[in-house]
Amino acid sequence: MRLPFDSSIRQLTLFGFLLVVLPLVIALISTFIQAQRLSREMQAVMRHSARAVEFGRIVPAQILSMERTASQYRVLLDTSLLARYRQQRQQLSDAIDQFSALPLDEKLSWQLKQLRTSESALYEKIVTLDQENDDAERWSGEMDSLNRLAQSLPLSVSQLVSGSSERIIKRVKSVQRLLLMEAAALVPLALIIAAYFSILISRPLKQLGRAIRRLGSGKFDQPVTVSGPQDIRDIGKRLDWLRQRLAELDEQKLMFLHHVSHELKTPLTALREGVGLLEDEVVGQLNPEQTEVAQILNENTTQLQEQVEALLNFNIALAQKALGRREQVAMDSIVRSVINKHILALRSRSIRVISRLLPLQIHGEKDLLSAIVDNLLSNAVKYSPDNGTILIQMSEKNGQLALTFRDEGPGIAQEDREHVFKPFYQGRFLASGHIKGTGLGLSIAHRYAEMHGGSIKVINAEKGTVMQVNLPLAADNIAREVARA
Repeated sequence: MRLPFDSSIRQLTLFGFLLVVLPLVIALISTFIQAQRLSREMQAVMRHSARAVEFGRIVPAQILSMERTASQYRVLLDTSLLARYRQQRQQLSDAIDQFSALPLDEKLSWQLKQLRTSESALYEKIVTLDQENDDAERWSGEMDSLNRLAQSLPLSVSQLVSGSSERIIKRVKSVQRLLLMEAAALVPLALIIAAYFSILISRPLKQLGRAIRRLGSGKFDQPVTVSGPQDIRDIGKRLDWLRQRLAELDEQKLMFLHHVSHELKTPLTALREGVGLLEDEVVGQLNPEQTEVAQILNENTTQLQEQVEALLNFNIALAQKALGRREQVAMDSIVRSVINKHILALRSRSIRVISRLLPLQIHGEKDLLSAIVDNLLSNAVKYSPDNGTILIQMSEKNGQLALTFRDEGPGIAQEDREHVFKPFYQGRFLASGHIKGTGLGLSIAHRYAEMHGGSIKVINAEKGTVMQVNLPLAADNIAREVARA
């Protein structure tokens, strides 16, 4: 996941924060705008409703006053009453005009038009009224029609206000739905943006963590490549430079160990031969004290030779990157051969070996497989008590061979288990034999097991140590080679 632009962690964090906040700001602005519109609509409806209620009260009251004035004028025919009526009529006309200017429904608009028409007809009768042509029935009919229209006006206004309230309620619900839809869209969008930028930031950090763990485990063959912000990539480049330096130092260390071990082997061989001549009394008879000194020298030179050979084997294991000549190897025969190799050491300490083997084969390099078994058995013998028992058990599961070595020694402390396969590491419990180990046997066995596509692990046990090596069986290994080809 490469960014289309160069940035630092700080810039990427700020940019991500702005993008996360942006949908929330949009939602807030939209909510404010919708609330403002709804508030204005509600204010307008309330204002119009109040004016409609007011006119719904004024118009009937004005018509009632006009009816009273018209009735007086009909009886008295006084011109002042006619002038008052005309004034009242003008006030009614102004009120109807203002009323009609409001947002009314069709029914109320029709009633106002009818009211204006009916009042005009009544006015024609008033201005043409005299004592001789007074038609009481027509007069009464016009007055009743005007009264009915005026009396129905408050009900129509009430219905208008009720309809406006319902529209406002619907509008409120519509705004609520709109805001919920915006929240349902913008909040997940903000979360998606936040998750995207968290991945952009955390992914290169995880790459750095994996690279550091590889360097800590001594794997210097893979270059350190880190994607992401510019400052993280710069750290990745520095780590890769450190990897190269560590690889060079590791190579120099291996060369040093290789040369030192070879240089030690020649004088050590001469030293052992000289000690052997002393013990055999070739150069003359030894007294008891001299014999004891010769035995001590022999034991120490033997221990030193084993350590030098282990160091040579370790160098060989590290230098070998892949398996050499592969063949079908019977693991039960390998185990029996290794047991026979250690028969003298087992008898000297009265250690009994119980083997439960199966005729299983591994497709690999015979010498390396023998080294795995030899190192695991040597480790079990080294830590077993005198008169103890070592159980070697072989099983098969899911195309894997499991070879288990169980001894009755002090076991491996929990805090030591993750380090026992590291070079030169020795646990807190000392071996039972006189010769101290080098801490390389399990490292060599672990290296050879990995080269065969297997692994070695420590199994939890109530007593003693249980080591288990898992290796792919021959048929499984051959199928993998065919598929790879």
